[in-house]
Amino acid sequence: MSISIGTFWFIVAIIFGVGELMTTSLTLIWFSIGALLVMFLSIFIESILWQVVIFAVVSIILLVIATKYLVDRDKDVKYNTNLQGIISQKAIVTQTIEPYETGVAKLNGEEWTAMSKDETRIEAGKLVEVVAIEGVKLIVKEVSEELLEGEPIKENKDSISKEIDIKIKTSK
Repeated sequence: MSISIGTFWFIVAIIFGVGELMTTSLTLIWFSIGALLVMFLSIFIESILWQVVIFAVVSIILLVIATKYLVDRDKDVKYNTNLQGIISQKAIVTQTIEPYETGVAKLNGEEWTAMSKDETRIEAGKLVEVVAIEGVKLIVKEVSEELLEGEPIKENKDSISKEIDIKIKTSK
């Protein structure tokens, strides 16, 4: 039992399509498209060698163009991962940070172990900025703004990022 060359290319397209579904890397889909193109061209081109060459050239060209386009498009995008989303955010020290020791800071409604960037003491209630993360520990520096005395920290439930709504006064 033999299959037609068009059926062969259709099977190849399905195999690459299923492979793409399993990896979702936008790599194999171009080979699937190349196989579908050659499936239609096999009506006009009988030489298997030429079909394979067309399949390879079209698939690789599509892969290179798509990859270049996606990489160029992706260069200026800043991904807001957990780590990158936390850097530069403000937090409130809830347990005093002693020099060379850790304390606790509240950020986006969650308590984190925190350490001073310049190994200075930061009192509870002070506003700090996250400058780095080491493991599960925030590295913070004190900012010149202080919380208003007696003002509660409110979490903005409507905000996707759940930023802390902090009322501050500037020290002028």
